[in-house]
Amino acid sequence: MTLFWLGLASVCQTAWIWSTTKLSGQTLRDAIKSGTLSEGLKTLFPLFVYLAAGICNVWLLTVVMRAWPASLTYGVWTGLVMVLAAIREWTVDKKPLKPKQILFLFLIFIGIAGLHFINDVEN
Repeated sequence: MTLFWLGLASVCQTAWIWSTTKLSGQTLRDAIKSGTLSEGLKTLFPLFVYLAAGICNVWLLTVVMRAWPASLTYGVWTGLVMVLAAIREWTVDKKPLKPKQILFLFLIFIGIAGLHFINDVEN
């Protein structure tokens, strides 16, 4: 179950990364000046995602660190975030993945699985 919570924290961090690319103070100022509620909400959405995903991510990491050592938690979380961010860029942003990138992302995944099983983590 701990790996599930860590996976969810990684998803939250990936959403947080996405929101940082979409935040724009100028867009928000323009929406406020136009007075259109739908434009204002549309520009505020990344900010809401930023706040919610950031808070959930930190909370989920603290839950996982109760069961796993911090070094293992952070290592696995970082690897999962890298893989998820690459998949999101490939599927959503349509950025191509090169064969070498795919190979090393696969190796990260193998490292995550190896750390999980070598440390005999249960939960």
